[in-house]
Amino acid sequence: MSGPIIIQDLSSALLETHNSVIKQRLMVGEVEGLEVHFFSTVAGAGMEFPPLPDAGRVLLFTNGIGLMDMSGKTLGIHEIALCVPGQNRCRITGSAPCLEFLELVIPFSAADKKEWAANQAQFPYFISYSDCKTYREKIKSEKTKSRTLLPDNLFPRFCIGSVETTGPDLVGAHTHPMLEQLFFGLKGNHCRVKADEVQTVFKENVLLHIPLGSSHSVEVDAPYNLHYIWMDLFRNRADMEYIQQEHLEDNK
Repeated sequence: MSGPIIIQDLSSALLETHNSVIKQRLMVGEVEGLEVHFFSTVAGAGMEFPPLPDAGRVLLFTNGIGLMDMSGKTLGIHEIALCVPGQNRCRITGSAPCLEFLELVIPFSAADKKEWAANQAQFPYFISYSDCKTYREKIKSEKTKSRTLLPDNLFPRFCIGSVETTGPDLVGAHTHPMLEQLFFGLKGNHCRVKADEVQTVFKENVLLHIPLGSSHSVEVDAPYNLHYIWMDLFRNRADMEYIQQEHLEDNK
């Protein structure tokens, strides 16, 4: 039997009244080799993100509107979006009423650094939700929409996507002992996550850690929605073949 399902609900942080930036460290010590920060910034407030010498950074925008200034360009954030700045300095500024996002930092091994250096021509990488490619999985129904935000060939040992469907529906039970996985509930998400014999309600603005090696599933009842981001951190590049095997081309 695996351990408990660890969750962190950000709803209380989002209710706080502030006039600048909220920064909160999440899942401290929960996933080795992954540091997570949550940010909420009001209109006009901004923050700088300089390059990291021995790690990589992913910025996952989950709600709100804002601007990103990077490499002499200004990018508009109007929906869910993801950015890998690479070795570029970036500045993020919130617009009304606020901008909410996760910063995901992964320290690099020697092998990671070589892959990171080889991929620098692909950065900065920025994608909006409406531009994401879709994929299929055998454990999901035909009506489920799965998106890729960070593909498996871009960032060392890390990839990100999402799952969206309406109840009643089910993401079937499966295991992947070669990777650590986090879920983040998007707006309107209201479902249940089961890992071995443990079960929890999973709602919006909740960060959830799937117990390593557990057999887990996600179920949603009518009239509710299932809509969450998954974040997969692998032990090494070879283990990422799992994504290529399980994620099938969407011919719709």
